[in-house]
Order: sequence, then structure tokens, then C-alpha cells
Amino acid sequence: MAEQTYTPPHNIEAEQAVLGAIFVDPGCMTEISLILKRPEMFWRVSHQHIYRAIQQLNAEAHEIDWVSVVEQIRKAGELESCGGADALAAYLSDITHGVPSAWGAERYATIVRDRALMREIALRAGDARAMALDETRTPADVLAKLETDVHELASQRYHGETHSMQALIAQVMEQQARLREWRLKHDGNLLPGLSSGYSDLDAFTTGWKPGELIVVGARPGQGKTSLMLNLAENIALDTHTRHPDGTGGVLVFSLEMTATELVQRVLCANAGVDLRKVKLGMFSRPEEDSLKEATNRLASAPIFVDDSFTLNMSEIRSKARRMRDRYNIDVIFVDYLQLVKDNDRLDRHLQIGNISRGLKALARELNIPVITAAQLNRGVEQRSAREKRPMLSDLRESGSIEQDADQVLLIYRKEGEEQTNPNEEVSEVELIVAKNRNGPTGDVPMLFRKRVTRFEMRQSMPGNWATMPQA
Repeated sequence: MAEQTYTPPHNIEAEQAVLGAIFVDPGCMTEISLILKRPEMFWRVSHQHIYRAIQQLNAEAHEIDWVSVVEQIRKAGELESCGGADALAAYLSDITHGVPSAWGAERYATIVRDRALMREIALRAGDARAMALDETRTPADVLAKLETDVHELASQRYHGETHSMQALIAQVMEQQARLREWRLKHDGNLLPGLSSGYSDLDAFTTGWKPGELIVVGARPGQGKTSLMLNLAENIALDTHTRHPDGTGGVLVFSLEMTATELVQRVLCANAGVDLRKVKLGMFSRPEEDSLKEATNRLASAPIFVDDSFTLNMSEIRSKARRMRDRYNIDVIFVDYLQLVKDNDRLDRHLQIGNISRGLKALARELNIPVITAAQLNRGVEQRSAREKRPMLSDLRESGSIEQDADQVLLIYRKEGEEQTNPNEEVSEVELIVAKNRNGPTGDVPMLFRKRVTRFEMRQSMPGNWATMPQA
């Protein structure tokens, strides 16, 4: 039996109609370019060369006509693959006269795009099948590829819309009216965003909003992980007030510590018991009772921990989507950014840029805040005592992180209080709101109880969160 041949999906007539419509009315290229972003979306190779030439002419604001397109293809050295100058000119004339108007250009372009996507789906499905048959691969490898492919292919069908000022104002006014009604209903005591559990910090942020990327920066040993876990605990314990249906919660990606180490920290912080004593099994009977009470409080807290040590953005995205779909999680914590894997062949700054943009994109895709810790560089330690207050530029590979983050919080312990006495229980800390895209910046005075790894407010600002600091 002869092997059945397979012809990839395509529609030559629709491709010809798109190109002909552009020559009839070059103005339609504005909408077509949003649908057909790459020449490779055309099946016929000559159509790819023609569309690439049209894109180049359009980008350079030149007239789009047969002569210019033929000349552009000649410059690219692809004239022979299009049948030569005379044959190409005759072909362009035929497809132009075959389209009476550009009225259906967007519809034709959509047909071409959809056929291209079907070809890409078939190709990627074949790749996934080959991976599944490869004994060196794991199911996680194949599933991660499938989820990434589906996301990328789905995004190709979307192109953003341009809104008028009037429409945007109407949306903003509607949002403001809903927020005002919501505040009146709750007597102004609840935040419009996700509370950190620290009212002084909430006064700056007004709660963390969907789609935001928040970065917590500090040098090693200054309490990044402790602060992240305190925030996660505060948010998780308040889940029932946001989700009466029992959904919601917190997802923590720990790339440095194991899940059991993190849970031990959370329990000690909640119980107010010395972490070192617990690790050595030296805690007293009252401390044991405190740990049991903390266990009961936290037993039903919706905190999910993934302690995979070698996660990349694709794996984080895949796992986060599943947890969002399954549990409707409220926020994601990543500890910490510089440990997320990326392409080792790229420069480190490019890798960090890919990771920070990936975390921001994840926040927008899942419509929840993403909070990540980040290391500060050694420049902080090399400065004089008076100048050791951390700055945005102290973030390692900081350019991309600064750009992508909506908020940056920096932990600052003064030189005189910085581990000069390791037995000292409490140290004063400034939590610096160094960047706040939608609000003021400033300092939040806090206390850090080192033995129990817990941050607490040093003093509360007057009033509630609505009494915001001025920028």
C-alpha cells in the first residue's frame, strides 16, 4: 500500500487576495500587518518574498506598487526564485486585477494566518511526538514543551486593540465608581489590592494589584527569604476573607531552600520560637506548645511550595498556570530571581532580562501579583558606612529588573546594627520603597527578630491605608 501523502494546510487564493488588496489600497496594510506579522505565514515562497518586500517598503514609508516591490526583491537577490522580473510583474498585475477592492483584506489575511497556525500546530505536534518517543525524555519535558507551544501559538492569534481617549476615560470612570462603591460598602477599611499584612507598607502600595511584578532586594543574610515568607504567610492566612468559596492561596517557588526548611521557618516565625533551637531540638515545653498552636493556625493555610532547584521560566509558567486553574491562587513568590535558569549561551544580563520580563509577563497573563527576591551586588558592601543605604542601581544586572518591576523594596540594616552582635534578638530595619510605579516612594520602619526570622512593624503611620504618603 502506497504511503499516504500529506499536504500542509494553505490557501493560495487567500494569499493572492491579500497581496492584491494591498496593491489596490496600500492603506489596508496597517490592519493586515497586525494579523500577518511574518512573511513565513504565506505558504508559497514567492508570496513570502513579495510580502517581505511590502513590509520593508511600508516600514520605510515608501509607495507600495509593482515596480517598487520588484526592485526590492531584486535587491534581496530573490528575483529568480520569483520567476524573473517580467514574470513577477505580470503575476503582480494578475493578482491585483483579480481583487476588485480591498474590502475583504482583513478576512483574507485571517484565513492566511489561520492556515499558517495549523501548519505550525502540525509541526510542533510532530516535535512533541518525537520527544515522547525519545527514551531520554521525561513526561515533564514533553508537557512543558506542549504547554509552551500552546501558549505561543495562541498568542499569535491575538493582536492588541487601539482605544480612543473617550473610551478609556469611560473605563477609568467606571473603575473609579466601582472602587468608591466597594470602599463605602466596606467602610474604607479594606485595600483595593492584596494586603501585605503590614499596614505601613500597604499605605505606600494600597495593596498589590493583578499583573504587578514586585521585587524584594537585599544582600545575602539580610532577610529576603524571611520577608518573603512573612508576606506569604500573611496573605495565606487572610485568604478566607477574599475567597469564601475556599479557593485562593499562595504559590512559593523556592530555588534555594527545601520545602521542609521553608515550612520550619514559617512555623517558628508564627510561633515566635527560636529557629536555631528548633533545628537542634532544644526547645522547651512552652515553646513546644507555641509550635503546636502555630501548626494548628497554619495547617489549613493555602500555601503551596515548589522546591525544584533547577527551574526555568517555562517550568515556572507551566506550574503556575496549573495552580491558578486548579486553586485560583492569589499571588506567586519566587525565591529568588537570579537562581532561575535561562539559556547559558547568553550573556548574564540578557538572561536576567529574559527572566524578569518572563515574570512580568506571567503576572499579566495570570492576572495576579508576582513577588520575587533579588540579590544586590557587592557594591553596597564596598561603600563607606554612611553610603551603604541600598539603591535601585545595586540590584544585580539591575537594568532589566528596574524596568520590568512595578515596585522595588530594598531591605536596609544600618552599619552599626548589621550583625555586630549575632546574639541580639531585634534589629531595626528600613524597608525602602525604592520604586513604586503607581504611588509614592519612601521608607517603612520595621523590626527584624532574627532568632525567629520575623519582620514586624516598628511604629504605625497615623490613620489607615487611605492616608497615603505623598510622592
